[in-house]
Amino acid sequence: METIGLIEDNECLRAVFAAYFRASTSFDIAFAVGDIRDAFQYHAIQPGILLLDVDLPSGSGIDAIPVLHRYFPKAKIVMLSNLKDANLTKQALRNGASGFLLKSNSVDYIHESLLNIGKGGLPFSPETISHLIKPPTGERETDLTKRELEIVKLVSDGLPNKQVADKLFISHFTVNQHIKHIFKKLSLNSKTELVAWYLSYDR
Repeated sequence: METIGLIEDNECLRAVFAAYFRASTSFDIAFAVGDIRDAFQYHAIQPGILLLDVDLPSGSGIDAIPVLHRYFPKAKIVMLSNLKDANLTKQALRNGASGFLLKSNSVDYIHESLLNIGKGGLPFSPETISHLIKPPTGERETDLTKRELEIVKLVSDGLPNKQVADKLFISHFTVNQHIKHIFKKLSLNSKTELVAWYLSYDR
């Protein structure tokens, strides 16, 4: 069972999320606190996922991502916000976030999005994806093939490898091999880095 650390300053919302995930058969709550500083005392627990609010009493959750990664190196950090600003989503990715979900989404949707992390997916709300993802124009020189760019686009849309394979009518193994080649060509190590690269791709 995956464990979640929740950093959310709204007490009512924090209680709702904590109760939901504690009742889940897929997740458990390692801790639920109201500010970044309060989370540091739980660094020995090392949850697999950190759900992080953007606006917190001690400052920006996005700015705190690098610090949280030092305290919780095993955790995938997923932003949880009321804000639909594309620049915030892009900055969160550049700082090392693995996803950006909106509080306006249902708790069931957030639960399903977090489950997809284990399947190779990227947890994003449809609104944040629609604000950020645009097809590359090819203005930047790249060694990626047309098929590889198609895969990058679908991965950046948050699809797990299996769904990428289904959409392109190729095998799951082939998708995995393509992604390995893409990482090597771009000198990247993770899907989060790949999405950040895609978002900075000339349009």
